[in-house]
Amino acid sequence: MKKNLPGQGLIEYIVLIALISFGVILALNFYGLSVRDVYCNIADKISKGDSCAVTQICQDDFSTDFKGWNTLQGSGGSVQDGQLCPSNYTLALNTCSTSKNLKDYTVKLNDANLKSGDGYGLVFRAENTKNGMTGYVFQYDPGYYPGSFVIRKWANGRELNPPFAVAPAKGYNWYNAPRDIQVVVKGDTFTAYVDGKPVLTAEDSTYTSGGAGVRTWDSTQVCFDQFGIQSAP
Repeated sequence: MKKNLPGQGLIEYIVLIALISFGVILALNFYGLSVRDVYCNIADKISKGDSCAVTQICQDDFSTDFKGWNTLQGSGGSVQDGQLCPSNYTLALNTCSTSKNLKDYTVKLNDANLKSGDGYGLVFRAENTKNGMTGYVFQYDPGYYPGSFVIRKWANGRELNPPFAVAPAKGYNWYNAPRDIQVVVKGDTFTAYVDGKPVLTAEDSTYTSGGAGVRTWDSTQVCFDQFGIQSAP
């Protein structure tokens, strides 16, 4: 008669549980669900609340002025009809975001309408040091041949070349089309979305926290309707 070795039964149970868990995850993915989705649904029913609700951290609808921003380069911009229209070569950080120790979050620009020029950027995990800004910038960048979505790193007030993530988009309709821009910042992974569709994902672990802002360059004419930061999904 075969005898089980000490601990063999426990190992078999662990393997069995792992296999079951793997099968459950595959099944959830097949139906378009995530483990987090299931957890949130169960937690909400138990707590009768919004256990996984997104929290609004900072927001600016540009209904009055540009006072909630710290302009690091350029002259900032003007507020026109409830929209922020930055001047050329503007780099500005939202003061609400830099006043908090933000790590993982989602930053958004609504109805970003590029009228002319080489592009604009959405800054994240950034801070203003004595030598200038450090952080990252996602760029909506028709000027980066042949027109691309780009993520750059900044250090001591200077952008580092080349960009560490580029997604060429030849033939893309860059101009005179209001876009919703979003970057999900989670751990060392950054995913950029345009109009709800992912366009670029990159990984980097240089900067782990920091606020958000906007950037323009090369005679760009663009206006933004709303800026916001929410807790990461």
